[in-house]
Amino acid sequence: MKPISIQYYAIILACFFLLSGNIRVLAQNEPDDLARYTPEWIREGFVDAGATHEPWIFQVRRNNERFNQWQKELYEYQTSEDYIKSLAEAGISVYHIYCYKGFGFSAEKDHMDMAAKAAAIAHKYGMKVDTYIQWNTMAYETFFAEVPEAETDLWYQIDVNGKPILLTYGYQQSFRYRPCFNHDSYMNYFKEKIIRYAVEKVKTDFIHFDNFDYNYPPEADFNPAAIAAFRKYLEEKYTPAKRMERFGFENISFVLPPMWNDPNPAEKMVAIKDPVMQEWIDFRCWTFTSRLAECARFARELNKEIAIEVNPHGLVGSNRAWEAGINHPDLMQYTNVIWTEDSNNPRWEDGVAIGKFRHYKLGRITNNFILTYNEKPNDFAENLALNRNIGWLGMKIPVGTAKKYLDFWLAHKELYTQMKGAEKVAVLRSYPSMAYNTVETQIAVNMAEQALQQRQIPFDIIFDQQLATLDKYYVLVLANQESLTDEALEAIKNFVTNGGGLVVTGNTGVFDGWRRLREQSMLDVMYSEKGSDSKVKKNLSFIYGKGRVIYLPELIHPEGEIKLGFETKWVMPENTNELESAIFWAAGKRIPLQVSAPEWVGVSHDTQEKRDVIHLWNYCTTRNIGGITLEYKGKIKKAWAVSPDNGEVNSIIPFTEDGGLTVLKITDLKVYKVIVLEKN
Repeated sequence: MKPISIQYYAIILACFFLLSGNIRVLAQNEPDDLARYTPEWIREGFVDAGATHEPWIFQVRRNNERFNQWQKELYEYQTSEDYIKSLAEAGISVYHIYCYKGFGFSAEKDHMDMAAKAAAIAHKYGMKVDTYIQWNTMAYETFFAEVPEAETDLWYQIDVNGKPILLTYGYQQSFRYRPCFNHDSYMNYFKEKIIRYAVEKVKTDFIHFDNFDYNYPPEADFNPAAIAAFRKYLEEKYTPAKRMERFGFENISFVLPPMWNDPNPAEKMVAIKDPVMQEWIDFRCWTFTSRLAECARFARELNKEIAIEVNPHGLVGSNRAWEAGINHPDLMQYTNVIWTEDSNNPRWEDGVAIGKFRHYKLGRITNNFILTYNEKPNDFAENLALNRNIGWLGMKIPVGTAKKYLDFWLAHKELYTQMKGAEKVAVLRSYPSMAYNTVETQIAVNMAEQALQQRQIPFDIIFDQQLATLDKYYVLVLANQESLTDEALEAIKNFVTNGGGLVVTGNTGVFDGWRRLREQSMLDVMYSEKGSDSKVKKNLSFIYGKGRVIYLPELIHPEGEIKLGFETKWVMPENTNELESAIFWAAGKRIPLQVSAPEWVGVSHDTQEKRDVIHLWNYCTTRNIGGITLEYKGKIKKAWAVSPDNGEVNSIIPFTEDGGLTVLKITDLKVYKVIVLEKN
């Protein structure tokens, strides 16, 4: 393909509008929309395992280093009745199977029909069926043969030079174009040909959309459909007056996606100030969210009980909105499950508890389960404690550690279902703060979360969407949340006025939601309302309404480079003690659960009407732990523990009570233990 120069885009766009006539901006949906539905069957958890997600056509075309002449035998066995029956007998509730990889309906129909036969067997044995559907591949060699207009009408993403944007796997899969998600013709094909067949013919219960992200920002999509949709998005988002305020001009007919080059690299971006660049970040997030909602709704109009899953990965420590067009809390309105494939497997390393607790907390606040790879006891322990689910068990019949933890979860499901989190501390990740800064806000929030985790303070990770329900928390932590909308400021001030505690660090509230400098920061406004006319520059605490506010100028990170992303270097702030004390002071009252334990112990606190459940797990595989103290605010009638470490033998825990405070001593913790407090 010849490069397409910028000066021809106006002509291309005009022709595109004339030919298609159906470019539109997708609307968000009402809360009762089917796209936001949680199927009945998935609400209390599931166990997922089964066949490869790679159809044979892809395995042959890819020919990776493990491909061999005898591989077909295992491939065919994974769809056999013997294999599927064995999974069901082992306690697997969801059978996983390939369905579509991106080669086009005609090229993959035989594989999809094989998946349908396997699905029928799984249903025979009482299992649900999870089908893999590739979201982000157009294997053009076969796809163009089936749908010639996909080539001529550009159904795929192109860069600023008109070249196809590719998925990158080992640099040997250039046959995988990325589809253009703003092209209605492609999306209509995807829904009618692929999703409809998966629901109606394969009879799937669970759709997994794979490769759910955009390429890194330098490869912005310059497809005419994407440019047209971006302009339409801005036109409908802002009135002419608001466009003038936002951009300095009203006419957005010539606005283009951001462009970078060697002297002007995207990798150097830290604070993202350019309003069009900010809007491009928002637009990419909005496109994926809206298109996913559209596909979820389409599937559920065919079968309401379809579960939806994508793999945007979790809170990996970097700016996923900027990097990949992923805004988790918006996106996860339309999912029931998300996959994360990062390498933060639970472990204790250089004084830091590395784990996937951020992902699990993300899932809890958005009513999603998290799927990830679990192999070692520590993996299963953190997963059960925070995810309340066993999740993915691979392609083999579970044995050993997997079987042990599966059996434990099945035997004690009442400790994982119908539970509410008892967290009274929340850490806010505000969208403009996290999306418009690639470094400072990420590091500050990562450190705040790490400190709370290692000091055993049960906490939630929340987003702008949860600011309307702050009243259930004692303390809100704002770690360098520099860009806050006016609505967010009001919600936060109301929370403190009504008795909430606020811990503020760094440049929190210095900018507005468009990252414009405020005349007064949030903290200066609140402090001035106390009668002071000075700006807050140093440690400070004060009473505001019925609540408390405390300010720490910074969370001090250790010396040396801090990497962010899938190789994030997690660190504890050097002033962790100061942050911990600030949280307890801001609360103004005792937090329901206080724990005395080494920093490599994880804690989770759930509650029901007549009992509380406390999960303890060990990030350090080389140390058994004793002498853990739990101080629980409330009276109980009985305490007992159960653990897969000791053959699931229930043990009674002695306790003492003093003035409404219950104290329990936990004498040993190997990997994972569940403490049950039976209430009066």
